[in-house]
Amino acid sequence: MNLQYCIMCLAIIMLTACIGEKKRPAFYDNGAETEIDSLMHGSEISADYDQMTDAEIVSIPFSERDGVKYVNVSVNGFGFEMIFDTGCSGTLISVAEANYLYQKGYLVQDDIIGVAKSQIADGSIVENMVVNLKEIVLDGKIRCTDVTATVSANNNAPLLLGNEVLNRVAVYSVDNKKKTINFKLK
Repeated sequence: MNLQYCIMCLAIIMLTACIGEKKRPAFYDNGAETEIDSLMHGSEISADYDQMTDAEIVSIPFSERDGVKYVNVSVNGFGFEMIFDTGCSGTLISVAEANYLYQKGYLVQDDIIGVAKSQIADGSIVENMVVNLKEIVLDGKIRCTDVTATVSANNNAPLLLGNEVLNRVAVYSVDNKKKTINFKLK
């Protein structure tokens, strides 16, 4: 088999695997084991945005450098700082982070989905590896499972937390005065 045929087959498998698959929403980890257990079995947390109180808002602190907001996350149990990027359609890690996660056992062979082409900010098309991150936890509070992430071939690529995760919450807002990003869950 030639490489082009293999890539085409992989793309078809990836596309059909996603048909009808619904991403699980993010949820707030309040330490209640029964709530987490029920979420792992398909239940969802939902709330009406207009009826939520401040107590139902999950606030995540951010730091800011050169106008860029960074949040602390745990990826498959390993801590990183990622850029909060509402302009990024997905989640991005560099090949250096992916390799580190793989070497330490936080990313395994079964997590590698394949390759995909994507358009970057300058308009060019690049081919990158795609992986499943079993869990991303924002500041120890908001947990997202089965996050599809692109692995940039650039060792120096920034880690981006984009809309693949952000679309799992109902609403988020940035409080620049308090330096928090406030989430209301679905």
